[in-house]
Amino acid sequence: MREIRYKISEVSDLLGIEQHTLRYLENSLKLKIKRDERGDRVYNDSDLETFRLILSLRDKGLNTTAIKMALENLNQSDETSVAPKTSTNNNIEIYEAIANIEKIVEQNDKLIKQNENLEKRIENLEKKIDEKESNRQSKIDELIRLWKAEQEKNKSWLSKLRGR
Repeated sequence: MREIRYKISEVSDLLGIEQHTLRYLENSLKLKIKRDERGDRVYNDSDLETFRLILSLRDKGLNTTAIKMALENLNQSDETSVAPKTSTNNNIEIYEAIANIEKIVEQNDKLIKQNENLEKRIENLEKKIDEKESNRQSKIDELIRLWKAEQEKNKSWLSKLRGR
């Protein structure tokens, strides 16, 4: 039985991605894709499954480095594992969990920054309130002083003599 071989255009159509994306993934993930006598890439079913896994992991939010680690771990587990399907599923679940954790950490960092910004704004508002309250108290004190001075000025000469 002969192995089915695909050209890059066929793989691109099957996976629904551009050819340059396939080449980028091959280079960045250091995939070993066979080539024919002319040097053209020749893909097999195993390569297709690898690319499907890569696209699945990328859709889950994993970056290229994480996908590369996942593929390395997958290759190691395939070499040592008796049941690679279960191992593959476990690896996918692990990397999905890692992707979720990374998203949670990013969200947590954003929330921490938002909290810090809110705390700074609250501090600034409290300072403004304190300044306005201090100014208000100063004005009240000044008005009371002026009122007392006016009252003293308006006292009759007899009250001034008596000291009242």
